[in-house]
Amino acid sequence: MVSSLDPQPLRQQAYRLLKEAIINGELSEHTLLTERLALETYAIGKTPFREAIQVLESEGWVNKIPYKGTYVTPITDQDIKDLFELRIYLEASILRTWNSDSHFSAIAKLKGIAKQMQAHHLSDQNFMQLDKDFHAVIYNETGNQRLITIYDQIKDSIRRIGLQIMNQQRRQQVIEEHCSIIEGIADQTAARAITDHLLNQKQAFLDHYKDRL
Repeated sequence: MVSSLDPQPLRQQAYRLLKEAIINGELSEHTLLTERLALETYAIGKTPFREAIQVLESEGWVNKIPYKGTYVTPITDQDIKDLFELRIYLEASILRTWNSDSHFSAIAKLKGIAKQMQAHHLSDQNFMQLDKDFHAVIYNETGNQRLITIYDQIKDSIRRIGLQIMNQQRRQQVIEEHCSIIEGIADQTAARAITDHLLNQKQAFLDHYKDRL
């Protein structure tokens, strides 16, 4: 719900609420977004709604169809392939430059996140947040703001897809794959390990997408 007590402008609150609802599936693919829905569900007024929709459309979260309305953009198999092709290229390239001595602090962060991911009580939302944090460490360690910005731009799309497919079996696989990445830093196999991890993720996402057709 938007609130006058929140220090953020109403348009920013509206944007954040609608985007998060799309990511977590509350607003599913092809949902028609109307001023009435926004008001009744999120207490978003007409002007903040319109301003938020403009930003969401520019980022690809929604699409406007002339004379029909604004709909939540669906995820396509090409979206998945494009996202993971980019991530494999970037993350494997980054990890090829890592070693245990010069990246000790980052490795410690990865180990800490991997340990947190093993908690059985975690919700899918929290698990996916930790997964996002794990990969963010890799990008942040580069100190390259352009690379960090690229990850910032795609991480929510990954979280959106991940929340649709996450189950206990895939969780365990993710944890094991993350541990392999960490172990691989010492013997220079981390690039291969993260490539395998991302390929597995991509296939899980594609299988889920295929099952919906």
